[in-house]
Amino acid sequence: MSNVVVVSGGSSGIGAATCELFSKRGDIVYDLSRTGKDRQGIRHLYCDVKDPEAVREAIQTVLSNEKRIDICVSNAGYGIAGTVECTSDELAINQMDVNFHGTERLARAVLPALKESRGKFIAVSSVAGTIPIPFQAYYSASKAAMQSLLLAMANEVRPFGVSVVCIQPGDLSTGFTDKRVSNPDEASDYGETVHRSIRKMADDERKGGSPLIVAKRIVKIAAQQNPKPLQSLGWFYKTALTLWKLLPIRITNYVVGKLYAS
Repeated sequence: MSNVVVVSGGSSGIGAATCELFSKRGDIVYDLSRTGKDRQGIRHLYCDVKDPEAVREAIQTVLSNEKRIDICVSNAGYGIAGTVECTSDELAINQMDVNFHGTERLARAVLPALKESRGKFIAVSSVAGTIPIPFQAYYSASKAAMQSLLLAMANEVRPFGVSVVCIQPGDLSTGFTDKRVSNPDEASDYGETVHRSIRKMADDERKGGSPLIVAKRIVKIAAQQNPKPLQSLGWFYKTALTLWKLLPIRITNYVVGKLYAS
């Protein structure tokens, strides 16, 4: 039987690739996003994850049409870059509102349906959720908060047969890079460091892997009986995350600083 799949942020990047793979598998797929449109085998529903009512309405529309939801992928998100000191309240709050609160709003709206279907909630986090990146402090914090919330939630909903998984991609070549909001010019006393760091982030991402890599992992997780709750992709990032956990934090944080803040 086909699964009913909803994907937030399904109009581009990882989300679009995920929608397409599920659709090719024969699943019933809904893209929940602000700017998408219907595609072959994929129905678009308007949804701004900052708006609790819009999230609830989108989920209720899917349930009215399909009577169930089997898989929910939380992918909507974006990044801001700059110093902590010079980031405005508006930028900081909006970053958390989309990346963290957007995920938990979607989870709260869809969990009753997933409990009925014994389904899966899969969220796209980031390596930065474990390894905080200088000049991406708020993005890193939003993903760290997401991971903590979902690891706790995984234990809450396990008795209902619901699986919760966070995926931690590294650098990917998607529209994410061009959508990043930066304010480096306000940090004049940080010199060229902040500009150099943001350029390095963008360069690494443009040279990164395809979003299809993450989409394939999401589809694989959807078919697993008991997936691991926190998953990274690729030997480089798995190694980096392992070293971050094993080595003294003084050493690992120093190395990250040399890479991104020098």
